[in-house]
Amino acid sequence: MKKTLQSLLTWGFISITTVCTPLFASRTQAAESIFVRYKDTEVTVTRSELNDFTNTGELPTELQKLLGTEEELPDIVRTALSEQITVPTFLQDFIEGSNGEFLLFKLDQAIASASGRTEDGLESLKTAVLNSIEDDQVSFMEIIDKYPQNTIRVNLTSLEGTYNQVKGFVEKTLPALEVAKDVLSDFICDCETAPMAASQSYQSQKVSDQCAEKNSKTTVSENSHTPKSSNLPNDPSSLKLPTVISEESGSATQLPVRLAPTQ
Repeated sequence: MKKTLQSLLTWGFISITTVCTPLFASRTQAAESIFVRYKDTEVTVTRSELNDFTNTGELPTELQKLLGTEEELPDIVRTALSEQITVPTFLQDFIEGSNGEFLLFKLDQAIASASGRTEDGLESLKTAVLNSIEDDQVSFMEIIDKYPQNTIRVNLTSLEGTYNQVKGFVEKTLPALEVAKDVLSDFICDCETAPMAASQSYQSQKVSDQCAEKNSKTTVSENSHTPKSSNLPNDPSSLKLPTVISEESGSATQLPVRLAPTQ
């Protein structure tokens, strides 16, 4: 009985393993599936096949059916997938900010969730981009590799145009906007400081005028209490004394005059 039970458990474990293995393999395969679309045709490739094409230029069978009709197309697609874009240090803040959806919408035209543009799809794209720019560089293939969904749709019809637009925005337009924002910020600060300085200058001038007016009033008040100066000359010897003619001698004599003391 004991041996029979052990045998059943062993066969049961093997059966569960056999059933579950294809399920996990299928799920892993789904995670590797990339729907590549060009014009009205779509094929399915794996990430490893797309990576091999990006690294070596060798087209997998399915991509040959899709891109083999135009001679220059494979090189254009390979360049757009593998070319590195230099990323400014503030790109992460831009993507996480209120304007970050502008760049995500643009990328979504070429790299998107298989279910189309959805909130979850944009969030997955945002995660892939943020994980790809940690070394201050990013490529479209790197975003595809780090896209956290089971399936991805890559639209080769708009790939080259999207790549050029994203590259120009990230490397040129965005840094220029950042410089303009800093200049505008400094200008606003200067404008806010100028009225304050003018107000302080006005207050200082007002206090100075009040002090000058007060000093003027004090001077006038002191002058009003100062005694008026006498009309007498400072030198008594310069006074002309009255002259009296003596009847007896007929000569003129100056009489002494007593000066009143100054009050």
